[in-house]
Amino acid sequence: MKWKFIFVTLAIVIIIVNLPIINKNILLMIDGNDPFRYSNSNASFTLVESFGFKDPYLTDWPINRFIEETNPSEEDKQVFRLYKINPLCFWRWHYYIFISRDYKYKSWDDIEPNRVPYDPESMWQDF
Repeated sequence: MKWKFIFVTLAIVIIIVNLPIINKNILLMIDGNDPFRYSNSNASFTLVESFGFKDPYLTDWPINRFIEETNPSEEDKQVFRLYKINPLCFWRWHYYIFISRDYKYKSWDDIEPNRVPYDPESMWQDF
C-alpha cells in the first residue's frame, strides 16, 4: 500500500510539473535563463531559448526568417540543439517531447571550429 501511494504521488508530481504554464516557470527556476541553446553548422545562427512569461517556445519562424534573409549554404540551414536530452530531468519532458525532438543533437565542440566571426550586432547570433 505504501508503494502504491508513493507511485501515485510521484505520477501526480510529474504530470503537474509538465503542464505547459507550470512547466515554463519550473524550467526558468531550476535551469536558469539559458539552458537550451541552438546553432547551425557554422554558428551564423545561434539562439538561446528564453523562458519569460510572454516568450513563446522555439518555433520555425526565426529559423525560416534567418534562411530567407541570409541565404546560407545548404548544410548551414539545419539547426541543431546543443544540449543532450536527460530523461531523469522529468520537469523537462514536456519541452523534450514538443520542441527538442525536432532538432538533432550536435556538440558545440564540433561547431565552434567552423564558427563564423561572432558579431554582437547581428540579430542572428545570441552567443
